[in-house]
Amino acid sequence: MTWAMAPTLVRHRTACAAMPRPTLSGTSSLATNCAGPTGEAAGQGPTEAENVVTSWSGVWWAADHPGRRVPGTLVREDRTWALNLVGTLLPFKHDHDGALSLVSPMTIYGMCLGTRCTLAPAYLSEQQQPGKRYDVPRDERTTDDDQHSQVWTAYSFLEGDALPSDALFQAASFELTGLSAWWPLSGFGRGRIDPSEVKGYEPPEPTIADCGNGLTITIWASLRETSGWNRYHSVAERVCMEVVSETGLTLTQLQERVITPLRSLLAIISHRRVECFNLRLRPLDDDYPDQARFGYPITVDPGMIDGEAEVASDRPGVRPTFTADDTDLSSFIPAWLTLAEVNSVPISAAEARHASGVLQTGVVEVVNAAETLHRTTHSEPSDYPFADKVLDILKESERTNRRERDTVYSAVKMTQLRLETRLLQLAGGLGEEFCTWFFPSGAKDWAFVASAIRNALSHGYPTKHRLEHDTEALVGVLRVTQAVIQLRLLVEAGLPHGNALKALVEQDPTFAAVRHQTVADWPALAATIR
Repeated sequence: MTWAMAPTLVRHRTACAAMPRPTLSGTSSLATNCAGPTGEAAGQGPTEAENVVTSWSGVWWAADHPGRRVPGTLVREDRTWALNLVGTLLPFKHDHDGALSLVSPMTIYGMCLGTRCTLAPAYLSEQQQPGKRYDVPRDERTTDDDQHSQVWTAYSFLEGDALPSDALFQAASFELTGLSAWWPLSGFGRGRIDPSEVKGYEPPEPTIADCGNGLTITIWASLRETSGWNRYHSVAERVCMEVVSETGLTLTQLQERVITPLRSLLAIISHRRVECFNLRLRPLDDDYPDQARFGYPITVDPGMIDGEAEVASDRPGVRPTFTADDTDLSSFIPAWLTLAEVNSVPISAAEARHASGVLQTGVVEVVNAAETLHRTTHSEPSDYPFADKVLDILKESERTNRRERDTVYSAVKMTQLRLETRLLQLAGGLGEEFCTWFFPSGAKDWAFVASAIRNALSHGYPTKHRLEHDTEALVGVLRVTQAVIQLRLLVEAGLPHGNALKALVEQDPTFAAVRHQTVADWPALAATIR
């Protein structure tokens, strides 16, 4: 995920008393979650979430002021990190009550029990003065007496080193929800076995995708032993992904170019929320310690996602739209990443979402995304004969100036490739046989209704048919258009079209439900509009 580096407005307050110090639990400054073992079976040990560190206490400093060290505690809060400091990282001058200051986000470094870490980007969300009970005379105060308090919010936490935002990484390892279902190759006959049975285990052959420009992605399986109470042990096979870049990638580049597109892909074909977890990095630095050159010394957002819960959430017997058995992933993955570079909006609209929102807004977004996908996958017309004819008539009349003629010419050009036509061509790329099967009443009426409703919602003009307020029509447009985007993206990346695509989609219960939808009767809705 990419976070906009926008300045934040922070209100400075004078507290009646100093803000309470962060609670430092445990016997050391590195507090952990010490919850006891849970589980139905007596032999079941603690989960990954119960073993993970939930807060980091130590000293922190700004990248631009390395000598100004401030004590504080970093706490994980849902999908963000809250850094509570006793002191100020930067010398702010707005001391009067109620002042607002514009503070740009920055990189914060920390040292917790000898472990360096990085917060980036970090936004100042609150600052308080020490209050009236502060007993050090103003003229005697030093930076060591700083009793201000600050709260910083960060969206990325790197444990293992203090690294600038432009630091390059030569390799990364991570897991994705549902990855084992998409890559169902295994060296086991069943998912979990006793450690005594692993003798002679041979892992499946990895899938290696050369993505060009020195970027290689590998999918592979490895054994992971888990231990619990009462001397209970088991071995599970986990599927991971590794990214290697010869020239190195920043964390932002890794997320935008590789992780986010792949996470969206799995969300599209599994129709569910997909998380990236256990992300570890290897810096591109010849001076890095020898013992870390072949490992992954940097952990990103440790404990943010419960990896064991994500792996356990895989539903046995429920296969995604396609798997590694259906297509060559070594060629599909590079094509998908290339496609994602110019189709971030369609891919975002295609990704399965479960959050509630305004239905009309969702319809506008998904139909706009379909129009964007058409523009990136189809060539625009090379000539506009009707627009040229109109332009010639305007020139002969001599009643308009050049600017007015250009305005009319541009408007007429847009009518030659209407939204309805773009939607039809987009669906047509799935193959004639597939469209005949997927749209029993024909795709033309769907395209006409979807374009009419989108135009009414986007431009706000009143209509006689009022279908832009019809819930069933809106749901039908949203789900069917989203399915067309999803399937067209997959076909563009390498899935077959026509009858071969039909054979894959027939096995997908979600796409089958969209095909058999009855909430929107396209011929009847089209007749209402006409």
